[in-house]
Amino acid sequence: MRLFFRISTALVLLLGSAWVALALALTGAGAEGPHPARALLALVLAGAAVAVWRRRSGLAAVTVVAVGCVAVYGWMRTVTPSGQRDWAPDLARAARAEVDGSRVTIHDVRDFRYRSTSDWDAAWYTATYDARELTGAWFIVEPFSGVWGAAHTMVSFGFSDGRYVVFSVEVRREKGETFSALGGLFRQFELIYVVGDERDLVQLRSNHRKDDVFLYPVDASKERIASFFLDMVARMNALHARPEFYDTLSSNCTTNLVRHVEKVAAVDVPYDHRTLLPAYSDALAYELGLIEKDAPLEVVRARHLINAKAQAADGQPDFSRRIREARATADSAP
Repeated sequence: MRLFFRISTALVLLLGSAWVALALALTGAGAEGPHPARALLALVLAGAAVAVWRRRSGLAAVTVVAVGCVAVYGWMRTVTPSGQRDWAPDLARAARAEVDGSRVTIHDVRDFRYRSTSDWDAAWYTATYDARELTGAWFIVEPFSGVWGAAHTMVSFGFSDGRYVVFSVEVRREKGETFSALGGLFRQFELIYVVGDERDLVQLRSNHRKDDVFLYPVDASKERIASFFLDMVARMNALHARPEFYDTLSSNCTTNLVRHVEKVAAVDVPYDHRTLLPAYSDALAYELGLIEKDAPLEVVRARHLINAKAQAADGQPDFSRRIREARATADSAP
């Protein structure tokens, strides 16, 4: 029993000191990267805990580490998100909207034209959409190549005039900054709702990043889809007025979509590991009946993999129509 207590105490000291080191190194870190000098303070905490352990008891040492963790957490809470930083060029503008009943005018809808993932012609536009003219919503899943369970998820809304607009919940990177799931646990990145054309947000992923992209029609009434759209607009405006931090576990692309779905879906969305491993989020949507269930999941996945169709429609002004029409033709083939 004494050996078990000593091993448990040692693990607490090790994990607590490691958490403090990561928190000090990553919290508030921007394009300059982690702060190793600041993280060295964790060694001071660990040394103090070991000294107390040797002179007094393991419980006293754990108390030292616990006090250190609480103090560092309190300091982390003083680091606040901002909407004013030197943002990466593709995230330089944050969409915002004016809402008049069912009519929504969105400013800074992104519409980049890509030659590669790092070479593009930047463009944004303003457009007005009427929620009464919505014809459907599509759940988009982009599993990351070579990273188990990791993916990006988005939602696209279609209107009777043939237009489509995509909402993508993302990390708002600063110039020179790269995404880190670990950094996303320590208030390193702000959260942004990127709103864009499918020729930008979908084609970037299918045609240039070469990731698989799945485009699933959402099975919901027109009224629920309109509520879904307006709820995402409201959240987008709220973030524009009051920035928030991205959080890898609690406020990422998929968990934010789940919150919107929970407000408007006919079913409750349970807490599920597939919201944290969003490459499998389509399996959860399938089980809940949010996407079609007329065939086994693997058949549904194959039906809605759009890469070949997106490549064929590359750069075309009717990109959105082509990827949907091609799928419908494939489904009807003998």
